[in-house]
Amino acid sequence: MNTLRIHRLVGLVSCVLALGGTSLGWAQTFSSGSTGADGGFAPTCAPTPCTVTAALPPSGVLHYTTATIPAGVTVIYTNNAANTPVTMLATSDVTIAGTIRLDGATGGFGVNSAGAGGPGGFPGGNGALATGGGGSAGQGPGGGEPGSAFSPPATYGAPSNFVSLMPLVGGSGGGGSLFVSSFFPSGASGAGGGGAIVVASSTKITVTGAIHANGGPGNDSATFGGCGFAGTRGAGGAIRLVAPQITGSGGTLSAAGGPTGFPCFVSPGGDGRIRLEAFTTTGLSVTSTPAFSFSPAPGPVTAASTPALINLPTLTITSVGGVAAPGIPTGSYGTADVSLAPGTTNPVSFTLTAAHIPVGTVFTVRLLPQSGTFTTVPSTPSSGTFATSSATASVNFPIGQVSVLNAFASFTLPQLASLLPWIEGEPVERVLVAAEYGGPSTLTLVTRSGKELRADQLPPETQLKLARAFAALNDQATR
Repeated sequence: MNTLRIHRLVGLVSCVLALGGTSLGWAQTFSSGSTGADGGFAPTCAPTPCTVTAALPPSGVLHYTTATIPAGVTVIYTNNAANTPVTMLATSDVTIAGTIRLDGATGGFGVNSAGAGGPGGFPGGNGALATGGGGSAGQGPGGGEPGSAFSPPATYGAPSNFVSLMPLVGGSGGGGSLFVSSFFPSGASGAGGGGAIVVASSTKITVTGAIHANGGPGNDSATFGGCGFAGTRGAGGAIRLVAPQITGSGGTLSAAGGPTGFPCFVSPGGDGRIRLEAFTTTGLSVTSTPAFSFSPAPGPVTAASTPALINLPTLTITSVGGVAAPGIPTGSYGTADVSLAPGTTNPVSFTLTAAHIPVGTVFTVRLLPQSGTFTTVPSTPSSGTFATSSATASVNFPIGQVSVLNAFASFTLPQLASLLPWIEGEPVERVLVAAEYGGPSTLTLVTRSGKELRADQLPPETQLKLARAFAALNDQATR
């Protein structure tokens, strides 16, 4: 029987675009969208330093009034069933004097021992078994290759110009070892990718403590049989802070790849992404690994925030071999989400459904068997409309084992870029558009190097060119 575990799907995009009438107005206001339903968050434990484990709701969204992580307290959010990122919203101040940790985990040995990703991050691959079956690749768009500690580790999975962190995605997992030794009858599994978190306050965020979303380290205990028997490191995740004011001295933000060190001095996992968005950052002095990108205005966080997050691109696998996919797939090798009927023949076709992604996009699909080398295939170009489209792909599933299916895309809108004006000598590569309910939409242009400029800050003649570009694009979309 063919069995399949479908992982949650992610479209890694370099544009968030809403077509239609676009106002160029802007106001110095921001609301996180928090309802305050979860009250104030001020975890305590003793004696310090100590750790508090907090459950993440099914939606991954926390609606606080205020949030204060005291010095000496580390908060760890547990993954929910859908493995969503952490979305921490507050109506008032957020103060992080302690630590929020969403790191990926180190892998164990053999099947079903892959290092878990932090919330919103991807797990690593399985290690090989002496009884047969090779290691598997790490999950996620930049999952590490199976092999040994010297194989390429995981990368974040998005291109370098993806800085908006919309959608919010964690790091990819490291690959499992293909080898076993006399000391260990199972190869070491890959480490998990760092998780993803957005912290949004309607007033102020102060960071004097730390937020960690690091990739998991390699399982170097396997080195009793040599470093060639270890799994690879996980990639760093994502941290996004959004508020009218971000401040704090001596804090640390880290979304680094899984570290390297004694005794296996091999390649670390790839770094993730860090993003800060605020009107003012007076007094801010933090250590950021990697360096953060910055926007001089808070962007959208949720559909209820001001500005609101609208028309976010989505990508899902809706059916496999004619069998509908579950609403919340879990993406592990334990129990399959979809079981194909006996007699199903390869290749097996499946359907991808997309929203707010350009028609004609080709998605990348990765099949990761429980053991053995992964397979990568392209989908057909998507067809339909910008609002909703679909594509298909076919893969050969190995018989008698559970496989994980990932699908993702990274795309730009070249037809838009060719129409837009250049900003400070650079071409515009991405456009962020959001709207407040009952109010005007906001528009930000992002250049190739990541510089951002609100549309209302452009000279009048450049604003006119911009308006004409959108009018031309709208004409193309409706033909």
